[in-house]
Amino acid sequence: MFCRLSFLVVAFITFFATVANAQFPSCAEPCIGQASPGSCSLSDNTCLCQNASYCNATNTCFKNSCSATDWKAAYDYSVSLCNQAGVTQGNILNPPTKRTIAFEARHTFVPVYVRRGH
Repeated sequence: MFCRLSFLVVAFITFFATVANAQFPSCAEPCIGQASPGSCSLSDNTCLCQNASYCNATNTCFKNSCSATDWKAAYDYSVSLCNQAGVTQGNILNPPTKRTIAFEARHTFVPVYVRRGH
């Protein structure tokens, strides 16, 4: 019985870890660990979330590496991790605005072939 229960717990944790990874955009993955964590361990989310310098540098990397939509997804995921760690200072980061996302959507260029002549 214990073995069967352990298997279910491991399967449950693996499923949610996979879902969580799916929410984090691949363009933002290199940003994690690029900024100096200061005295924080990279596995200590509470310390990292309280480190404004680390949070702002990481968010700037998200902004520079991702589309506005992916930047917002990375930002939202980061805020969620900080909330889970008990840090609710979401205002440390400068979130992408709806205007940023709308601007990107309006200024997506699609190449068009124009045939001249005939």
